[in-house]
Amino acid sequence: MSVVQRETRRRVRILLLPGTAWISLLYVVPALLILAYSFLTPRIGGGVEWDPSLDAYRELLAGNARASYYNGYVTVLVRSVVLAAATTAICLGLALPLAMFISRRRSAIAKNALLVAVMIPFWTSLLVRTYAMRYLLANTGPLNEFLENLGYERQAFLNTRFAVLLGLVYTALPFMVLPLYASVERVDGRLLEAGRDLGASARKVFLTVFIPLIRAGITVGCVMVFVISVSQFLVPTLLGGGKVNMVANLLEQEFGEAFNWPLGAAIALFFSALTLFSLWLVVGRREQEEFL
Repeated sequence: MSVVQRETRRRVRILLLPGTAWISLLYVVPALLILAYSFLTPRIGGGVEWDPSLDAYRELLAGNARASYYNGYVTVLVRSVVLAAATTAICLGLALPLAMFISRRRSAIAKNALLVAVMIPFWTSLLVRTYAMRYLLANTGPLNEFLENLGYERQAFLNTRFAVLLGLVYTALPFMVLPLYASVERVDGRLLEAGRDLGASARKVFLTVFIPLIRAGITVGCVMVFVISVSQFLVPTLLGGGKVNMVANLLEQEFGEAFNWPLGAAIALFFSALTLFSLWLVVGRREQEEFL
C-alpha cells in the first residue's frame, strides 16, 4: 500500500469518527441496554434488579390474564405488522396514480403546485392532524352528519380498526407519493412506446416495463411507510381509544404504567426482530433472488 493510499484511509477514518461515535452513542448503546434489561428482574416502582431472569420472555409468550388485559402481547405485535402492511398496500395503490398524474403535467408550475399540496400536511403538527381526524370521525362529526342526512344511522367510527387504519394512511401517504414521483419522473417514455410498438398491451407494458423501472421508488416508499406506520403512537391512541393498541402503546404501558422494564425491553426486541423479518420479506428476499 502506497503512502498516498494510507493517508487517504487515515483521513476517511477521521471523517467517519464523529458520525460513528454519534450513532454508537444514540443507537448501539441504547440497543445493548435494552438487550441487557430484557434478561433482568423488574424492580418495584421502575428500574431493574441486576438478577438474570427469563421471566420477561416467559410472560411475553404466555397467554395469561395480564396479557389479555393488554390485548395480548403477541396479538398486539402481529396487529401492528398487519396494520402497517395494509397501510403500505393502500398508500401504494393511492400514491402511484397520483405520482403519475403529477409527472404528466407539462407545466412546471402545475407540478410544483401539486407537490406543495402533497407536502402541506407536513406543515401542521401530527397531533393537530390526528385530532382533526378524530373530529371528522366522531359520533357528532361531519361524516356522521352526512350519513344521517342521507337517511342512514350514525356509525361508530372512532375506537375501531377502521379509524386507526384511516389515520395511518392519512399520515403516511405523502411518504409514498414523493419517492414514487421521483422514480416516475425519471422514466424514459421511449421505453414504454417501444413496448407498445412491439405489440404489447397497455397492461403488459405497465407490468413488465413501467413497474420494473420504478421499482426503486416503490421499495423506498414501502419501507418508509411501513416503518412509520408500524411504530405509530398518536394515531392508535387518539383514534383507537385503547381498543386497538399497537406496539408503541404497549411499550408505553410497560415502561410508564406497569413499571416492568424487562418485559418492555423484551417486547421491543421481539418487535424489532418481527419488523426486520417483515422488511426482509418485502425487500431483502427480492434483492437476494436478483443477486443469485
